Amino acid sequence: MKQNAWHTQDLKTKGKHPNSTLQQIQTWISPYSESPYLDALVLLSYITAQSKSQILANPSPDLTPEQELELNHALIQVKEEIPLPYILGTWEFFQLDFTLTPDVLIPRPETEGLVQRAHNWLEDHPGKRMCLDLGTGSGCIAVSLAHNFPDLRVFATDVSIPALQVAKKNATHHQTIERISFLAADLLSGFRGQVDLLIANLPYIPSEKLNNLRVVHTEPRLALDGGPDGLSYIKRVLEGAPAVMNPGGLILLELDETSGGEALVIARSIFPRAEIQLEQDLAGLDRYLSIQT
Repeated sequence: MKQNAWHTQDLKTKGKHPNSTLQQIQTWISPYSESPYLDALVLLSYITAQSKSQILANPSPDLTPEQELELNHALIQVKEEIPLPYILGTWEFFQLDFTLTPDVLIPRPETEGLVQRAHNWLEDHPGKRMCLDLGTGSGCIAVSLAHNFPDLRVFATDVSIPALQVAKKNATHHQTIERISFLAADLLSGFRGQVDLLIANLPYIPSEKLNNLRVVHTEPRLALDGGPDGLSYIKRVLEGAPAVMNPGGLILLELDETSGGEALVIARSIFPRAEIQLEQDLAGLDRYLSIQT
């Protein structure tokens, strides 16, 4: 294999090589991906316009010359350490497809866990239908919740105008644009109103830790850097939250796994009578701060 090319003959593996096309792509992208098998599956599914189930049933599909060229170009970009979601321009989150650009953070499974908690709470509280999503980015949180709850009214803020443009495109695509108000704002500044649910996946990686992660070179630092302790934005939200929360509302925040203890202390000082919990993600790491006011 040449340095910057995926050979056509390597793609047509049926009956010629023991490894499938899917396995070969996985091997190729392994040095550049944290989840090479999944990324290979998503990439081959995208290139061939087949479902993941179809690729698993036939991991060496016949590729047209155009598809081979598209795959070749995608793999060159992978080697240049461009994240696959940016290469494809779309990524799945909470069973919906979202348009992505390098202006927004790539949605991750941990944030799906945050949305699932909000989803469960909204199901249990049918009278609570005003939501505020801070730092909306691609709009994945706001759009997912609005898509699943047709009577939900959402306000979504972001300080980045390009990010808001991406979020609006996703809301339009999923037919939720009429129920989401997008605001160019720094967290709670400029927001006037009361909500039942405040949810946010804000920048939360401690600065020093972030400097040692590959993601700092591939995704917008503005959406990642949480300051020295990872809580710079979260502190500001907690301090301002009492002014916008309706009685009996819920605050849900995603955290760095190292910041949970300090986040609990801050939350308890601001909401001494609330039911406050630190919950874990699927990896068992402290990830979610839940404040039932």
